[in-house]
Amino acid sequence: MILRALAVLSFSVLLHSCGLSDKLVANVPITPDYTSTQYWAAHPEIQDGSDTSFTSQPRNQFDVPVFFVSPTVYFPKKGQSWSADPRSESFRNSFETPIVFQSTAFNVAGPVYAPYYRQAAYQVYTTPPSAASAQAYELAYNDVRAAFFQFLQEIPSSSPFILASHSQGTDHLVKLVKEDLDREVLPRVVAAYLIGMEVNACEMPLPVAETPTQTGALISWRTYKEGFEKRNKFPVECIAITNPLDWTTTTAKIIPEAGANLGGLVKQGDGLIDQIATAQIYNGVIWSERPKIRGARLLRTKNYHKGDINLYYGSIQQNVIARTLTYLKEQR
Repeated sequence: MILRALAVLSFSVLLHSCGLSDKLVANVPITPDYTSTQYWAAHPEIQDGSDTSFTSQPRNQFDVPVFFVSPTVYFPKKGQSWSADPRSESFRNSFETPIVFQSTAFNVAGPVYAPYYRQAAYQVYTTPPSAASAQAYELAYNDVRAAFFQFLQEIPSSSPFILASHSQGTDHLVKLVKEDLDREVLPRVVAAYLIGMEVNACEMPLPVAETPTQTGALISWRTYKEGFEKRNKFPVECIAITNPLDWTTTTAKIIPEAGANLGGLVKQGDGLIDQIATAQIYNGVIWSERPKIRGARLLRTKNYHKGDINLYYGSIQQNVIARTLTYLKEQR
């Protein structure tokens, strides 16, 4: 399960990293066939983790489908492949965590579609670039692209939809929106929640969301402990960033109100934890106070990447509803 505590997650990443190696093998697993539901981690024709509910909000309130791309769950060791095999049972099982605990923040809008894809190994982020790592990343993107176009084939031709992703998934959706999303399809995008990676808004065809109900907009953030100084790749004025508590681009520190049901998702069975995190835009990232969770005193990391979605789960869910309602009213 994800987020028994944010501390546990952070330590999990460190443990994974200790056993990892860049001595990986370049190969090409079989290409997924997205006309078959066996290559979908979430799909309306199958019962899957995206059908889970953690709050009182009903699922699929508007029949607006969601295309969700999962973060990195592939941590190979020495001698294993740069590219995950979507047929691998252990790899497929790893998808359950983001599907259950991340994609469900968006399922209030409609059914979730999330592909298994030939995900690039975690090492593409931790080792110097190489031909093998570049090939792995390209394979992963090609799968996401193919799955998205199959998604468009399966939903009604005029249907609006939501894009959502985290981490590696966001990298692939950024490329898709920037390079391969037909401009006649853009007006159907209710919102694009591209979370957890640095997004260059100056190169994107969608504007950065500046209000809680702005539609056809890009929403993105990366979360760090308050006071952390992050070095960015892009000019700060180009970094897409929206505060996930008040959904504006102002730099005021936002503290969630008690009882507002804007809590974070820590573990199954406990519901949402109210007032779990603050949020303030600073230098292209979100600063948060140390999360108010059991075991937080053990949390040594200042990078809250693993909690980008879960710290603001309730707020995301309510914002998805607000933007979708606005979009449908605008169309009428």
